[in-house]
Amino acid sequence: MKYAHTAVVVFDDHLIFAETFTLLLERINLFESVHTCTEEDALIHFMMNNHNKPVILFLDYYLKEGTALYLINELRRINKQIKIVVLSSVVNPVLIQNILAHNLNGFISKSSGTDIILECLRSVQKGEKYICPYIRNIIDNHSVTDNIKFTDREIYILQHFAQGLSIAETAEKTILSKHTIVAHRRKMMAKVHCKSITELLAYARKTGLI
Repeated sequence: MKYAHTAVVVFDDHLIFAETFTLLLERINLFESVHTCTEEDALIHFMMNNHNKPVILFLDYYLKEGTALYLINELRRINKQIKIVVLSSVVNPVLIQNILAHNLNGFISKSSGTDIILECLRSVQKGEKYICPYIRNIIDNHSVTDNIKFTDREIYILQHFAQGLSIAETAEKTILSKHTIVAHRRKMMAKVHCKSITELLAYARKTGLI
């Protein structure tokens, strides 16, 4: 197994983990190059500069300003050859199902060892979806009857509210109008029968959305 013309990128805003995982991938010595990104702008810039090159991205789910799911479609638009493996500490079965619904190439736990990483890479190379045993066990031992009630865009907006941003500040950050932000907030509150933004944020934290 060798990825002679493939770059691998680790995107995680926790620098220590990102650098440690990057060193592990370098020691495996399977790739043409290994890179670390801890900021979204740096990741997008890298993908644009390598848009014609095969890239395997190890993507953390939880980021400093929310979750990474909203990035997936944009990264696939930039690089048609990208393979995305979520690398996360998520243990909520509902969230796991929601993440897997994004047609990922793999999902491994941050507690995985080198053997699991190699197994994942072998599956990705063969074009097979890989879910590590730890994550698979969570899925198999939980009856998931609930679904994520919000869209990726709504969760993205909710994450800004969780940071204490106002409607105007959220509109500026997301490049949307204040009217659109208010409409999204109203829809989210209606979906989960919340009467205030405080209740909405409490629901989101309880279910692990933020």
